[in-house]
Amino acid sequence: MVISAIGSLNSSVLSGARVPYAMARDKVFFKVADGIHPKFLTPNRALIFQGVLTSLMALTGTFEELTSLFIFASWIFYGLAVVSLFRLRKTEPNMPRPYRCPGYPVVPGIFVAGALALTISVLFQNPGRSSIGLLLILAGLPFYNYWQKRTIAAS
Repeated sequence: MVISAIGSLNSSVLSGARVPYAMARDKVFFKVADGIHPKFLTPNRALIFQGVLTSLMALTGTFEELTSLFIFASWIFYGLAVVSLFRLRKTEPNMPRPYRCPGYPVVPGIFVAGALALTISVLFQNPGRSSIGLLLILAGLPFYNYWQKRTIAAS
């Protein structure tokens, strides 16, 4: 179980840092997360930023509480990512599709229903931590709106 957790952690850390890096590069996130290491070609500043945030979160609760918070927040976004598939298929029907979704619309619909069920289940099992997770997600909206307005004004 430890080996599986470490393997999963490795991929989560390395892929997770690419989102704040890309957002910082597009000027819709803190500039501190922008930058690629010259030798290793990794988003080193985003990795450090992510490490600092992770360290701060590790000080706030038990492993079980943090896992519950992470699962809750992650599955909200997994579900929303698949919902975007439906929206893109409707608003951009002629867009090239390098990835095909087998069983569309049934398979992604089942996935969204499962993500919703899991999210609601975690919310009811651990309402305190889930509420904190939801507040953290919602706290990002004012920052995102600020960066969006700044990007539009610069254009």
